Amino acid sequence: MWELNNKGTILMNMKMKKLILLSLIAFTTPNSNKPHYITPTITHTIEHQYIDELIDYHEEAIYIKQTFKSNMSTSKIKHLLIYIHGMCEHYDLNYNLVKSVISTESGWRYNAKSSAGAIGLMQIMKACAKDYKTPHSEMYDPYVNVTIGIKYLSKLTKQFDNTLTALVGYNEGPRYAKNYKQDYIVNSRYVTKVMNYLESFDTTTELAGI
Repeated sequence: MWELNNKGTILMNMKMKKLILLSLIAFTTPNSNKPHYITPTITHTIEHQYIDELIDYHEEAIYIKQTFKSNMSTSKIKHLLIYIHGMCEHYDLNYNLVKSVISTESGWRYNAKSSAGAIGLMQIMKACAKDYKTPHSEMYDPYVNVTIGIKYLSKLTKQFDNTLTALVGYNEGPRYAKNYKQDYIVNSRYVTKVMNYLESFDTTTELAGI
């Protein structure tokens, strides 16, 4: 279950294990203009920290694959979950909340594209990609996409000091969210859908032992 504190921030009902994230945020390989947000070396480093817990992520990846009919393989989802978990620790976001946003935005389809032009797992718009100095075409890369999405959601959470308002800002834009009354925000279709997924992921994660 989820609840809010007096600032409207989601209180987690599980213990998040700490990750050693280091410099995953904007990693660029030599002799390349393309940003790489994760490399084989970094992947190995992260997985080494979780060598006894990979089965947990594997079970969670199976759940996502089966529930959402994702067009990514179970193995790719598992490795992506490890990365997402680390990014959430670094940016102080609820791991299950980010998974719920992905579920709502794209249903875990890495190549999803909306009629408005939003791309990828977290449905990144061109203007948002530009703000983070990343080509919009890169948003089809799951790791690049979730990196930008998590950075942006973290920014909105700090800006509004309220997770639910940040979610509305993520969906509709911050200039609209700041003018909405709390009743609208709490009862909005988008927030309700994200919260329903969050409740489901909280239960699933507890059963998986993460």
